[in-house]
Amino acid sequence: MRVIAIANQKGGCGKTTTSINFSACLHFLQKKVLLVDLDPQGHSTCGLGIKTLKGTPTIYELLSPIQAIPTSFTQVIRTLYPDFDIMPSQASLNALEEEANFMPNHHLLLKNLFARMEEQHRGYDFVILDCPPNLGILTWNALNAADEVIIPVEPSFFSLHGLGKISETVQNLDRTRQTPLTVHALLTNFNSLLSFSQEIHDDVRAHFKEQLFRTIIHENVMLKEAAAAGQSIAQYAPGSPAFQDYLNLVVEYLERDWDRKLPSETLGWDNVYKNRFGPKLMSDGILFQFQSKTASSVEVAGDFNRWVPEALVRRNDDGLWQKVIRVGEKAFRYKFIVDGEWQVDPSQPTQKENAYGGLDSYAEFA
Repeated sequence: MRVIAIANQKGGCGKTTTSINFSACLHFLQKKVLLVDLDPQGHSTCGLGIKTLKGTPTIYELLSPIQAIPTSFTQVIRTLYPDFDIMPSQASLNALEEEANFMPNHHLLLKNLFARMEEQHRGYDFVILDCPPNLGILTWNALNAADEVIIPVEPSFFSLHGLGKISETVQNLDRTRQTPLTVHALLTNFNSLLSFSQEIHDDVRAHFKEQLFRTIIHENVMLKEAAAAGQSIAQYAPGSPAFQDYLNLVVEYLERDWDRKLPSETLGWDNVYKNRFGPKLMSDGILFQFQSKTASSVEVAGDFNRWVPEALVRRNDDGLWQKVIRVGEKAFRYKFIVDGEWQVDPSQPTQKENAYGGLDSYAEFA
């Protein structure tokens, strides 16, 4: 289970929008996701159409040290879609700041909660934390519980001014952690027509270097419309540029994470590449690979994703395209879609005839 905090002490930089849509696009790529709303304003909660009536258990009841009767995870967690859950929030979470302020280890409340959740509740691939727009106890808890932090940055002077503070906070936190936080930065609300936006992009790149995502989240009214409708962009407008931005972000994030998922017997992605193509069994799914220097897009579809094409990522100038996909079946059919044309995998010798008289590539793992 990977825990990712979406944090920046500045408001209006797209934390909640990113939390909702990053989670939804992870789910779109068949990951099991839990979104945790740590903002007492409850924007992620209402942005996904969840209503919390008075007396409804929320994340506050799970974290509060003064609850007489312990609250169970099943009382709090709400299922949005299969494999996509949320821990909602409401204004009562404001009380936690005062309740926990003088407790020993108050900064570990959320980390301890997740440890219990892994023992008592269903497992998740990713837990996404939507942090409040400050560096108080709730954000401090999130950063202590997280493996990684994504810092959304909008193209404005004030956003740049706040980067030093969040960077200093992460550095101070790393002194008390066994493993340092992995930091990512993300440009949001970006208007590419403004020269000032490009200047901010250059400044953020200079500050974060390779920690800055190549993907940029562009300003798009559909993101606001989706939130008003109580939906993620994946549900509201899956054909929109806004959805493509967030899907690209998730693909890039997973690409960054690939090295951690390599089989132990390999030394790196170059070694996987040299050891032939064809589907490869990885610790987090099946690696699909295709080589084409001229293709502008490569997708894969099969039994494992109901034949809905998923985009591969171009890894290098040699035309290596790759994607790791969770596959539940031990045996499956699949095909590549190269620039819109369906074709079998040229590196997979096993094929089976389909119901339409054509051939599908076929893979089987013990």
